Amino acid sequence: MYQLYKRPGSSSWWVAWTQDGHRVRRSLRTDDEDTAKILAADKYRRALISPITGEKETIPLDAAMGRYVMEVARFQSSAATTKYQGRSLLRILKRGTLLLAIDDAAVARFKATRRGERARRGKSPKKGRGSVQMERLVSNATVNHEISLLRRVMKRAAKDWNLATGEVDWQHHMLPVSDGNTRWLTVDQVTRVLAVSPKHMRGPLIAAFCTGLRAGNTFRLDWSQIDLGARSITVKVKSRKPGGKTLTVPIAQPLLVELANLAPKEEGRVFLYRGRPIKTDTRRAFLTALKKAGIAGKFTWHDLRHTAASWMRQRKVPLDIIQQILGHSDIKLTMRYAHIGKASHVEAVAAIGDAFAGVTKAEPATTAEVIELERKKA
Repeated sequence: MYQLYKRPGSSSWWVAWTQDGHRVRRSLRTDDEDTAKILAADKYRRALISPITGEKETIPLDAAMGRYVMEVARFQSSAATTKYQGRSLLRILKRGTLLLAIDDAAVARFKATRRGERARRGKSPKKGRGSVQMERLVSNATVNHEISLLRRVMKRAAKDWNLATGEVDWQHHMLPVSDGNTRWLTVDQVTRVLAVSPKHMRGPLIAAFCTGLRAGNTFRLDWSQIDLGARSITVKVKSRKPGGKTLTVPIAQPLLVELANLAPKEEGRVFLYRGRPIKTDTRRAFLTALKKAGIAGKFTWHDLRHTAASWMRQRKVPLDIIQQILGHSDIKLTMRYAHIGKASHVEAVAAIGDAFAGVTKAEPATTAEVIELERKKA
């Protein structure tokens, strides 16, 4: 039999029952008890006869989105992004829309509406009360990401939850996107940026140039993630896998020298400012350094990652090795090159180190010095 109840803080009635050893819960979306009793009996009847008739149940989009977050997204490092994308889907497609009603027409309507919206880009350069929010149209890439989330939710509902969903030609709805930003700095520009940057920013800048790590991994770098003896850094990068994906990057000589000068420890943040961890948001400091160095253009911190990749590519490092060094999400597509060993990775970051010739003036650390640092660290 089924149970009719209300959740704490909710005015709507819910129904629950046990079927094939699993607890099933459904919102009836009404606060009227008599209506709820009728709906509950109907849902329970449909669930019991569906194995015989082949008629599948369906649920509203908000219920499906909530279940997907609880079962999948909350265990991923991208959980906040999934929730943000989900809010756009729920707002435009409407929360109570049944999955069975989401078809090509519904997705096309979402796409058209979302592309016409404007997204906040940040504050205007003007100061004071007159500053406003600069806006731009939502990008094609953003719309594609949100449609892809809807596809994952509906695919899981159909295959794992055995629910009825609408038919959608997903590939047809994907919008064209550019190959992405390819801005990068030259060796001369890097030299000038390092020369005018604050002392506490030198380490993060060299780390970003030498490893291609994202800003979050760079500024949250911990001494426990660094093995100076093995000359490697191991971090967790964003991934759909629970807990993220592990990425190990060799340490190029310029970065090794910089880390050695920071007095290595057993654990704790590597890059500090006045004894405290540096904040990830360094846009102002970086743009100030670029301005002082006389470098024009709309550069961002992420362009340091592009710089690392560009320098490796210019020095004939294979593309598949660069993908592995940067930890791109499509790394699995390149694993067929299994004959390429870790030595190639070392050569890749060594190419960055070669590009740094003349940028860093510090004397290279000897093997004995590295061993001694590791001894002190232990």
